[in-house]
Order: sequence, then C-alpha cells, then structure tokens
Amino acid sequence: MERVSERKRESEPVIYSTIIEQGQQFVRDFQQRLENAPRVVKFNQYPTMTNAMARHKQYTQHEPANEGHIQHRAKRLAITSFNLREQIFPPGMKSGVHRHFLEAVFYVIEGEGHVIHDGIKYPWEAGDVICVPTYCVHERANSSNTKEARMLVSTHLVFELLGLESTEQIKVNANYRPPEGSQEIRDSRGELVGYKYPDGLELKIGADPKFQALMDAKKQVEFAGQPHDTYDRYCQTLVEQTRWRFSMPHVVKGKEVPWENTRMGKIKHLVSPYRPSPLMLYDVYVQEIPPGGHSGKHRHVSEEAHKILSGRGYDIQDGKRYDWDAEDVVAVPINTVHQHFNASPDKPVTFVSFQSRIFHHLGHGGFEHMEDAPDYRA
Repeated sequence: MERVSERKRESEPVIYSTIIEQGQQFVRDFQQRLENAPRVVKFNQYPTMTNAMARHKQYTQHEPANEGHIQHRAKRLAITSFNLREQIFPPGMKSGVHRHFLEAVFYVIEGEGHVIHDGIKYPWEAGDVICVPTYCVHERANSSNTKEARMLVSTHLVFELLGLESTEQIKVNANYRPPEGSQEIRDSRGELVGYKYPDGLELKIGADPKFQALMDAKKQVEFAGQPHDTYDRYCQTLVEQTRWRFSMPHVVKGKEVPWENTRMGKIKHLVSPYRPSPLMLYDVYVQEIPPGGHSGKHRHVSEEAHKILSGRGYDIQDGKRYDWDAEDVVAVPINTVHQHFNASPDKPVTFVSFQSRIFHHLGHGGFEHMEDAPDYRA
C-alpha cells in the first residue's frame, strides 16, 4: 500500500506579497503612457537613418533591452506590440541579407523590384504585400535605376518576449558604412566578420551555424501515415508547420485582391486569417474613403497603425479628434473606438493598415461593430 506523506501545516505568512497591487499600478502606468503617446506622426518628423540592411525612418522607438518591459515602446507612437518603420530604396539599391525568428511584413508604397526568400525570387510592385515568415533568409532590391522605392515595414515584438529577437546579418548592403571610429572584427583567416562600434556595440556578420543546423534538421523530419495518439499529433504538427512556411505565397499581389463593400467601408483585405499567407501575427488591408465621406465605427482589442497614402482627414478615437494628411502614420491603440473621416470635398482618401493578429490567437480577435459606413449596402 502506497504511503502518503502528511504535509505539515505552515505558520501564518509574515511577508506580504504586493503582486496584485504592482499589476494594478502597471496597468495604470501603461494606460497613461498610451494616453500621452502621439497618435499621429509626420513623415518628416524623424530623420532617415541607415543600418546594415537598408535606409529607413523609425516611427516607433526601439529601446535598449535594459529599458525593461514592452510598454516602454509607446514613446514615438501609441503602439506597443510591433515595430513600425519605412524603408527607402534609392534607384538600383539592394538591401543587405539577413534572417530572424521575427515575422515581418512589408507594404510597397511605391516602386518595383524583387525579393529573394530562402533562394527563391519573387517580384513586387506598388500595392503588394511582402510576407516574411519566421526564420526566412531575405533580401530586397529596387529594380529601377531612376525611381525610388518605399515600403512600410513591421516586425512583431512578441518574439522579443520569447527571447527570439536576435538577427543574423548574413550580408550588409553595399552602401553600408559603420559609425566613424568603428573597428573591424576579423576571424583567424582574416575574413571580415563584423564591426565593433565606439559605444561598445558589435555587429556580427554571417549566419549562426547552430541555428542553421537546427532549422536544417527540422526540414528533414518526416511523418508518415496517420497519428495514433496525441503525441503523434505534435510530431505531425512540426512537419506541417515547416511545410506550410514554404508553401504559402510570399508576395500578395494587390491587383489580384478584390475590393469589398463592408460595413466599415470600401476595403481590400490583403492579409487576414481567411487568405493564405505565411504570416500568423498580422492583418493588412487598404481602405478607401470617398470625398466628404467617412468609415464605419468600431472597436477591437488589437492595436493597428495606418499609413495615409493619399488625401487628408481625421480620426475620432474615443471621442477625440486627430487630424492627418498624406504620408502621416496614425496609431489606433488597444480597445479604442475609432472612425475615419475624409476632410476633402472632392478627393478620396486611401490608407494601408497593419493590425496585430496576436490578440486573435489569445481569444480576443474580431470587431465590435457600432456604425455602418454611409455607402454600405447589405
């Protein structure tokens, strides 16, 4: 007969835990930070920067890791779950080559060119969405020798919380120049493998062989037949997810996606849970508002950011008005009632939206619809 040990009764605790109070204070601080954060950012508000990958404008602030929690992101823009920047490619420019666990999404604002994802070439043009699935080697090129190309770009910060944010910078772009005073780092064969910057930071160049071997091994895994039990289902899932990343379209052609007359307005859903793509953490759509018109009104837990492609107007968010013009970036924080208005009597407004789908996977997806767009017909 199995002997059951008796647990001794503990004395009453004398140390008081404040975990509940700390959590409540965290939420109050977080809500205040979002309330104070900018909802609209101008195109020229921040300078064009350069790094090993490309030129860009940073619309969200990427704090150093020692700054702590993710809520500290909401400084430049009232967005916390994803980064947002705009990449700029002068005529003929090619990006660097890199890989990361982070999912990335690119909306092509203007220009044309191609991407190379894990050795496969995909063309793109204005209006397309480039989908970079997790752990995909990727690079981009502007194929025009006379015209600039621009893209709205985002990577999701959930990977940072999971400890998977690091980037393998396999190659730097041809125009890259390290900060003045940087020192070259070379291996035992004299090959350049990175730079050490004056502030102590280092850029490592090249693939991580440990992760490369790990991902190569996953590609070789097979699962034959039907699963016999729950454990088999997990084994099958690894194979299915690995194949899924390579089988989905990596460029969504904007011209091939139809406009829909929805209760929220005229919308083209480019990336969603209901359209095949290799992205799990983003929804992307383009919306058009007619002259003098407005969208429907709704609320959702997920946050989103708009890039105004043309026109001028304003948002009403939780009863407050935020004016915007072409080229501005507009943030809609979590749980915000919002509606978009076209302030022009004779020109339409168009904007592209990135919305975080992580909330969908947490059981808080979907829209709480409140008012139809004027032109909606069921």
